[in-house]
Amino acid sequence: MNSTKIFAGSSNPNLTKSISQKSKISLGKIELGIFSDGEIDVWVQDDVNNCNVFILQSNSMPVNDNIIELALIADALRRSGAHKITAVIPYFGYSRKEKQNRVGEPISAKVIADLIISSGINKVVCLDLHADAIVGFFDVPVIYLSALELLASRIKKEKIKSPVVVAPDVGGVRRARNFAALLDAPLAVIEKHRYTHVRDHMEVLSMSGEVSGDNAIIIDDVISTGGTIIESAKALKKKGVKKVIVCATHGVFANNAVKRLANSPIDKIIVTDSISQKAKSPKVEVVSVAGLIADCLVQEL
Repeated sequence: MNSTKIFAGSSNPNLTKSISQKSKISLGKIELGIFSDGEIDVWVQDDVNNCNVFILQSNSMPVNDNIIELALIADALRRSGAHKITAVIPYFGYSRKEKQNRVGEPISAKVIADLIISSGINKVVCLDLHADAIVGFFDVPVIYLSALELLASRIKKEKIKSPVVVAPDVGGVRRARNFAALLDAPLAVIEKHRYTHVRDHMEVLSMSGEVSGDNAIIIDDVISTGGTIIESAKALKKKGVKKVIVCATHGVFANNAVKRLANSPIDKIIVTDSISQKAKSPKVEVVSVAGLIADCLVQEL
């Protein structure tokens, strides 16, 4: 039987350690560094010959560094004789560019998937991608996990009276519908227009579903600058909603998003630790996906 090890990239070492403890998969020894010119240095210090190995790396900020580091770790493991290499990518960067919005744009998610797989990865584990179609971008088997049940379990502890689940855009309706089913709650949908010439800017156009007087739970896959959910929360409060809670799997929190969200009409934000959270806010709560991922990896042994 091949031995198994899990290696941590720079993006989320605490999550990797927690998964190692829960799964009883030993944590591999690896040295990561950056040369004076900004190039990334990787040294696998364990003997991995004929081992099955997992690499945990979220493609979060610094996005490009973490993507390259993942590819270099995979290459180092392959050259060291690893039998099977599985990339565990809790947050897949560039996932919001899974299609062309206008002529002349790349399909960035496909480019990154190809780059990662070309480094020698045999299998991928992903969590709540921005679009399900991204699974097909990988030319290797993919295990697709979701944190919706975890987030729904946390929301149930709030004992919210008359909750309504809100999709912040039409593209998130399927996710919101599944979340609403978990909570046995009605669904409302916000229609928005995103300006292609202004990044991370949107305008609420209309809303379907009755929300007046209810407690709203906005469900999304990722919070980046917070612009979408802030505008959605404003629209909901104007409709008479008493309390707005936001749930999202991935908390990117770019460009002072935490400060902006702290000053917004949003009452509470719940995200997972798919991305290591350094900024602190009384409004933000983090729930761990370590158990979810650990259970998945144990099944792969």
